[in-house]
Amino acid sequence: MISLLFSFLSLCISAVSTLPTALQPRQTWTMGCWAHELTDYGCKPIIFIWAKATIEPGNMGVTVGPQLSDGLKAVFGPENVATQGVDYWGFIETNFYPGGAPPWGIYDMQLLLSAASSCPDSRIVAAGYSQGAALTHRAIEGLSAEMRDRIVAVVTFGDTQTWQDGGRIRGYDTNRTLIICNVGDLVCTGTLYVFPTHFDYIKWVPTATYYLASKLLDDGAVLPPNGNVTISLPPVPASPQDPDAVPSVPPLPTPAVGAT
Repeated sequence: MISLLFSFLSLCISAVSTLPTALQPRQTWTMGCWAHELTDYGCKPIIFIWAKATIEPGNMGVTVGPQLSDGLKAVFGPENVATQGVDYWGFIETNFYPGGAPPWGIYDMQLLLSAASSCPDSRIVAAGYSQGAALTHRAIEGLSAEMRDRIVAVVTFGDTQTWQDGGRIRGYDTNRTLIICNVGDLVCTGTLYVFPTHFDYIKWVPTATYYLASKLLDDGAVLPPNGNVTISLPPVPASPQDPDAVPSVPPLPTPAVGAT
C-alpha cells in the first residue's frame, strides 16, 4: 500500500513539475469530467483549480465543476482560462481522514497550486465541493504565506469543514473567500449526514462565477496575449435561496475595476 502511495505521489510530481512553456491554442469549453489544461497546456492568464465532490467521476465531476469552469470561460474567453481538476480518489471513507480529506489529494492540490504560482503573469482561483471543499481548506492552509497570496479568490460548496474551521479557510483572507451552504445541508454544521439538499449546488454556479470574476477584475487580471477581448461581467445574480435563510451567503462584491 505504501509503495502504491509513493508511486501515485511520484506521478503527481512529474505531472506538474514541468509545465509547457508555450501557449497552446487548443483550449476550449470544459468537456466531460476531466480537465488537465494547466499540466497539458501550461500557463494561461487565469488558472482555475477545482476539487470535485465525493465519488464524482474524473477530476472535475459532472455537477458544479464543469459548469463553474465554463462560467469563467464565458466571462474571460476559453483561451484565457486553464482549468485543472485535482486528481484524487474521493471515496466516502476518505471523508473521515483528519481534516476531512485524504493526504494524497491535499498534496496533489498543493502541487497544482504551487505549479500555478510559478506562472508570473497568471491569476489563480480555486474552488471545491463537499470533500473537495475540505481538500481546498487543507491544501491552502498548508501553503506558504507567499503562495497563498497568489490565490485571488476561493469558493467552496457544501463545505464539510465550515463549522470546524469557523467559517473560513485557516490562514487565508476571509475577504477573498466565499463559502456556500444550502439551507438544511448538515455537512456544513460539523456532521457528515447527507440529505438531498447537499446535491443541489448547481444553482449556485452563477453566484460563484460572479464572485470569482469580480475578484479577478479587482486584482487587475490581464489577458496577454489575448488582451484585446472584451470582458463582460454578468449581472449580479439573484440568490437562489432566501437572503434571510440560515446559513446565509454574504452579499456579492461590486468590482472596483470596471470591465472593459
